[in-house]
Amino acid sequence: MDPAIPAEIFWLTLNAAFSAVLWLPYAYERLSRTIPQIGFWRLAADPLPGDDPFDIDWAHRAYRAHMNAVENLVVFGPLALAVVVTGTGNEITAAACATYFWVRLIHGVFYTVKLPFIRTIAWFIGIGACLVLAYQIIF
Repeated sequence: MDPAIPAEIFWLTLNAAFSAVLWLPYAYERLSRTIPQIGFWRLAADPLPGDDPFDIDWAHRAYRAHMNAVENLVVFGPLALAVVVTGTGNEITAAACATYFWVRLIHGVFYTVKLPFIRTIAWFIGIGACLVLAYQIIF
């Protein structure tokens, strides 16, 4: 990690990148199943009437993991940025951002492979990390 880059920005960037690539498993399944049936150009043109992209359970879970990561990034991102902008960054905020990244990684993987208990714990820890950031900014 470049010491000129605040830790909070580093971890925010990793979280955004992870959220961006989390759709790859779902997209791969979708494309590998649909292109042989109808071809790429038809698939790319428009959604098919009555098309259900969730025929396969793991692909549905991968899609939901991606959506959940994006939904939670909306909470984490502004808090991480606010820490940097307000100059309230410290070892605690850096650790909270790192924790958030690792538990979101665990959440995404465990959501996709259907291990609900661990993914739920990871989700709560991620929310806790966001609350730590908010606390450091406010107090």
